[in-house]
Amino acid sequence: MVRKGNRLFLGDNLDVLRNEIDPESIDLIYLDPPFNSKARYNVLFKAHSGKPSASQILAFDDTWKWGPESDAALQDAIENGPPSLSSLLGVLYSFLQTSDMMAYLAMMAPRLLAMRHLLKDTGSIYVHCDPTASHYLKLILDAIFGPTMFQNEIVWKRTTAHNDPKRFGRIGDRILYYSKTSKKKFNRPLGELSAEQLARYKYEDARGKYKAENLTAPHYSATRTIEWRGVHPGANRQWRFSIEELDRLYDDGRILLRKDGLPRKDGLKEYLDESEGAPAQDIWTDIAFPPTTSERLGYQTQKPEALLRRIIGASSNPGDVVLDPFCGCGTAIAVAEGMDREWVGIDIAY
Repeated sequence: MVRKGNRLFLGDNLDVLRNEIDPESIDLIYLDPPFNSKARYNVLFKAHSGKPSASQILAFDDTWKWGPESDAALQDAIENGPPSLSSLLGVLYSFLQTSDMMAYLAMMAPRLLAMRHLLKDTGSIYVHCDPTASHYLKLILDAIFGPTMFQNEIVWKRTTAHNDPKRFGRIGDRILYYSKTSKKKFNRPLGELSAEQLARYKYEDARGKYKAENLTAPHYSATRTIEWRGVHPGANRQWRFSIEELDRLYDDGRILLRKDGLPRKDGLKEYLDESEGAPAQDIWTDIAFPPTTSERLGYQTQKPEALLRRIIGASSNPGDVVLDPFCGCGTAIAVAEGMDREWVGIDIAY
């Protein structure tokens, strides 16, 4: 299917990755491959007969079972991957044998290898997983991309609580972020201001809400530890800004005054509409996806649009190409479309 230059492929993603997409043509890859050997996911769509879609049952129920396809995939990755990957897979097989986990890793390894070939030198990949398999996937990604290309293991708090009566509640997913080279694109995302931070903006004037911040800082400076407009910063302290900048702020009405008309040392006005949230760290607790949100479609492994907006905004620019090789209900490609990115989606299910 071709739409606005974007592409949506139905079928086995390994075949598509190797034969339908040009090498070094992708700027960003996001994937959320299912893995939970004891889960039976809900089927979102039904066939025309009214029965559950066979393709979705295959995608969610039988994909990660050991069999001839898993064995062939393992040999494929060992023969076509770098020596580091071949050695690693041999060690993992000796440990995991023909388990569901080994079937999952055998299927993932050649796909991740193919994805690296598709990335531009400035490209990045985000692999969304849970703690069941994240440690194994990180080893495989290290073998394919190189340990120095590991950027972050992001922990996303996906729910507020989970009823695990015999262990601590598991409420976090893992997102493994790697770049192809050190030339990666990265637009530092900013988080939202917390309720505690917003509460500090307790003053208001004609320009809007603001908070009062300190105009001084520790340490002595020959040019800044001086009296300014009748006020001294204090012993072993200095003004945060040059005298010229202090005068500009004063003339602009950005400094509060004491009752006697002199500047307050804690009187720097910082307005809410000019404030940015703190840079996002590697633990994301500010993106909620409650069961009652209208965004949910009933798809078991659906992810919130805000999560994809952060990832796509951080590691791509408008006009770049985003690939989701396990696109499921299509959140990543929908967000890419809305953010003026080109996109490629692949899924085995209708």
